[in-house]
Amino acid sequence: MTPTDFHDVIVVGGGPAGSTAATLFARDGYDVVLFEKEQFPREHVGESMLPFCYRLFEDLGVIPQLRTSFVRKPGVRFIDREGNGSTTWCFNHVIADETYLSFQVNRSEFDQILLDNSRSNGASVHESTMVKNIDISDPSGVAVTAAGPDGSESTHRARFLIDASGRDAIVGTKNGWRKPREELDRTALWSHWTGVKMQGGLEEGLSLIVYIGEEKKGWIWVFPLSEDRITAGVVMQNSYMREQRRALQRAGSADWQQDLMMQELHESPFVADLLEGTEQALPVLVNGNYSYEVKNHYGTNYAMIGDARGFIDPIFSSGVFLSIKTAFLVSAAVKKQLNGSGAGSGSGNGAGPDNAELVKAYELVTGAYNFVHRMIRLFYNPHAITWAEVGTERQIHKRHESAMAAGHFMLSGDFFENHSRYHKFFELLENPRSFKRYSRMVLDRSAYDDTSCHTPWELAFGELG
Repeated sequence: MTPTDFHDVIVVGGGPAGSTAATLFARDGYDVVLFEKEQFPREHVGESMLPFCYRLFEDLGVIPQLRTSFVRKPGVRFIDREGNGSTTWCFNHVIADETYLSFQVNRSEFDQILLDNSRSNGASVHESTMVKNIDISDPSGVAVTAAGPDGSESTHRARFLIDASGRDAIVGTKNGWRKPREELDRTALWSHWTGVKMQGGLEEGLSLIVYIGEEKKGWIWVFPLSEDRITAGVVMQNSYMREQRRALQRAGSADWQQDLMMQELHESPFVADLLEGTEQALPVLVNGNYSYEVKNHYGTNYAMIGDARGFIDPIFSSGVFLSIKTAFLVSAAVKKQLNGSGAGSGSGNGAGPDNAELVKAYELVTGAYNFVHRMIRLFYNPHAITWAEVGTERQIHKRHESAMAAGHFMLSGDFFENHSRYHKFFELLENPRSFKRYSRMVLDRSAYDDTSCHTPWELAFGELG
């Protein structure tokens, strides 16, 4: 055991949430150490960014790297299974500046950029380092035991802990605070392909979402990652996946996950056509344990951010934005606490921190997550109409009026500071007379019937290095 080291902040996890928090603390002069169990680069799901990420990336100083590394994303196209009906949501309908053009990223490269950025800003980053134990019992600080690449252990103490450990959710799991969201019991199977036909919206950088519905309660994604490379995958109900696994294994499948992924992707003629003649560039990747919530998100000496706080279905590509925005809000509040200027009234959560700024930050965070959950429930419950049909049908099912109404704003990422306003907007539009007025002013505009965002190839792909 090496001698104990002392820091201002310990960050557990080097994904977007952890690396962002480490950058924000380190560049303001705090002694920050970050422990990441894996060695980057590593593959990860969640390649599509929301426009509201742009200003955060700008603040982190990584926009120049992102612009030359990744495809630009002007919007999202929701498509029915056959590829006949669709609705295209273009961010420039609601965002008038350059931030409407978001990014489609290769997560292995993207996460490496953010982690390297935390190093260049002064954080001490340790990869291939497993956190073995966390002690938050002393309100005045925390103790973390970590094992390096050679297995040797060291103990580190700090004034504050940021748990950004992803789905390990170390603090929540250790304390029994983690609970699955049964209504979102799903798994994703995915990979990358090269030699892809860039059509159907891929040629202008759009995210393509295909609803597969029925007993699967799932969806397919196809996002462009370069001029001829895509990420594609399928999300499905675990009960359906178990049934298919048994059927495939009885039929003699040697790799049921690979076979199931391809089976589901090819059930959509639209997606099957995109994949015809392509080469799979990665083995099938699996993301299970899909949605869960963790209680007691913060205390006097710790805070959970990113997937360590909870994980939700990525249908709206909100995960990275939720993680990074939460890192910004929480880091700002914790800095005030460390500086002795964050005290104030507030009952807090869990250990009950006397930090009004942290209480306020998590009110915004919880509101944003709850808002996204509401949109996800609407997506998975389209008895009469889907997001693919909602822009082309004028007889909108009442339960989906609110989904269309806030769609452009939600898909852009405007749900932290404004989540309360959008909930009220939902309630207003559930009144049939109010919705008819909104439909005349917004939904009936010809711009929303267009299947394209009319983004030139040069704008979507032209800056790639």
